[in-house]
Amino acid sequence: MAPKTAKRKKRDEKKDHLDFGGLDPDTMMSLMRKIPPNARTRRVELLDIVKYMEENPSEMDQLMNEIDQRGIGSPKIDLDNYDYNALAQKIKPETEWVIQLESMGFVDRAGNQVDPEGAHSSTSIQPTFILYCYDHTGAYRLTHECIGLPDSKTIIQAIQRAIAEPCLPLKPGLPSHLLVSIKFTPHIAAIKPFLDSLLPPFRWRLETRQEAEGVHEGVHALNKQGVEASLLLAEKAKTAGNEAFSQKDRQSAIKAYSEALSHLVDVLSQKPSDEDEKQAVSLRAICFANRAATYLVPGNGMDLEKALEDGKAAESVNPSYAKAYIRQSTALQRLGRMDDAQDAIARALRRKDLENDAGLVDCLVDLLTGGQGFAKDEATFKNWMLDVLINDRKSGERLKGIGGEWRRRCDAQFSKYKR
Repeated sequence: MAPKTAKRKKRDEKKDHLDFGGLDPDTMMSLMRKIPPNARTRRVELLDIVKYMEENPSEMDQLMNEIDQRGIGSPKIDLDNYDYNALAQKIKPETEWVIQLESMGFVDRAGNQVDPEGAHSSTSIQPTFILYCYDHTGAYRLTHECIGLPDSKTIIQAIQRAIAEPCLPLKPGLPSHLLVSIKFTPHIAAIKPFLDSLLPPFRWRLETRQEAEGVHEGVHALNKQGVEASLLLAEKAKTAGNEAFSQKDRQSAIKAYSEALSHLVDVLSQKPSDEDEKQAVSLRAICFANRAATYLVPGNGMDLEKALEDGKAAESVNPSYAKAYIRQSTALQRLGRMDDAQDAIARALRRKDLENDAGLVDCLVDLLTGGQGFAKDEATFKNWMLDVLINDRKSGERLKGIGGEWRRRCDAQFSKYKR
């Protein structure tokens, strides 16, 4: 058996040979080990890396600081004067790249995501796309998001960047074959001169319609399988979170709900059916609200700001989910922001699909009466109603236009005094 020191030496030598584009190998290896493989493909995909970095901003900051300190990627390459043909002699055989374009949904003028169902209701809503290039190993050489369809210049620059300035840790290079998506057909006349100027053994061609249809069918089949798998994993994680919450295990509950939310992002990124998308959206709101409830539990680890943030996220995902507003209100109340707490519930009760929700009305009554409920004494109740509806202008504005269960309860209380 080889000594441990020899094994350690071999591991260190292997690590030293890894190239992360100038970044510290220890840092990058540590980061890569933390990113769980995609549940569907069993590999760390681009979306998995993006999600991890979004969910761990401190590590993202650390990585960006290292990039800044080492001066990686700076100064920017002059794409117009770059010697692309100098890379032709280093082309490896059987290397293939693909450049593609995919729809990413819709955004408003502020850049916020917009529900596709309402995308055509305003002229300020625009479609977004991601232009990307990947190689035969599945590594992404370039990703570029754009609002509206990219023009010819953007596409040419994207191809040039994939060659000369690829995503870290990849290095400049050329493939033996570049497959250009059929979606770029309207731009071929503009793209062709640059691609034709690259020396052999580089070659390129436009994707055929049959290939595009085959890819579409294959992606559809994989999406269907992936959606089903991710929904099951999300349900399983949510159940684990509920069990941990019932056992007052805050840390495990938060971890499980976060895992469920991650699986649901996978669902929505795979072009699910309308029914699956509806289920995923509903589950996301529930998991956000459940995680908010976990943060609200008193004791070590309670975080009212995070609970408020998750409550807002639940409302954003599904505005028809009553608990999204209740979680916000509870957090705001404990933060001493009583007006905001009442506003959250009033906002919910103004919705026609929530105006008859008994839990929301219970919450509003508790907030307005300090947890005492409606007064049994007629004079006290009527004076209180006069205050909240007329004398207190802010309260009156807040309650204006709320009907449904709230109005019925007030009317029922008045009717008691007529007997």
